[in-house]
Amino acid sequence: MNNTEKEKTNQITDGELDLIEKFARKKLNKDELYTFSLILCDNEIDRDNEKFTVSALYELAKLFVGKTGIFDHNMKSKDQSARIYQTEVLTEAGRKTSDGEDYTYIKAKAYMVRTEKNRDLIAEIDAGIKKETSVGCSVRDISCSICGKNIKTEGCEHQKGKSYGGRLCCYLLSEPADAYEWSFVAVPAQRNAGVIKSFAPESENARWANEYRQELKEEIVRCAASVIPEMSGEAVEKLCGSLSQEMLREIRDAFRKNARKKLPVIRQLVRSEADGENDSEYKI
Repeated sequence: MNNTEKEKTNQITDGELDLIEKFARKKLNKDELYTFSLILCDNEIDRDNEKFTVSALYELAKLFVGKTGIFDHNMKSKDQSARIYQTEVLTEAGRKTSDGEDYTYIKAKAYMVRTEKNRDLIAEIDAGIKKETSVGCSVRDISCSICGKNIKTEGCEHQKGKSYGGRLCCYLLSEPADAYEWSFVAVPAQRNAGVIKSFAPESENARWANEYRQELKEEIVRCAASVIPEMSGEAVEKLCGSLSQEMLREIRDAFRKNARKKLPVIRQLVRSEADGENDSEYKI
């Protein structure tokens, strides 16, 4: 193993090793493993004039953990090359999709065991030759972005790829049913899908934006418990996943206001009228 390979091996944390070992039958060490990061899919309109909804991305992120990487969607065991051990949904601050949504994507981490057989594949990944990827999955709902009708059950007169009143028609993919695999391909339907530089640190602005978004969602879930107790926290969190940061902030502020009405802040220690010259009444 050369110095570059050793440097990449050292990037595997103990926590990541624990995640990887969930799929292995034996104890693995870092020197045996090669890991890389990739964008699985996003909410941008793809080459087929289809797009995943943000809520679908959150569901798919869970479903793709443990799924195998193959080539050209050829579902044969001899083509299995890697396996996903971790996923997360990220929103890129300041970037919009072609239809105006905050750009959101699934980032995944995959591993493979270093062998003589896959040595060339690892070299091609590092060199940027094997880069583009595509996902294989199924969804329960496909709807028209213009009229909202379910394409599977109703159909409509709109054609994806055509514009209506200045709006491009595309099919919205939601309610994932299953994730089968992900593949190395030459030309993916999603333009941004593919291997990314895992060693490139997340920008400070992007990190703070994602942390702030997460804080907004957590506060909304907490406030919702008192404002709309009939709705489960899981449902509220799922709903938040499809909203922009501006909308989350607006909902947070509204929930705060209503939560204060139901649960007003009451000072536990009330100042005594008898002694207004000192703070003795605050002492416990």
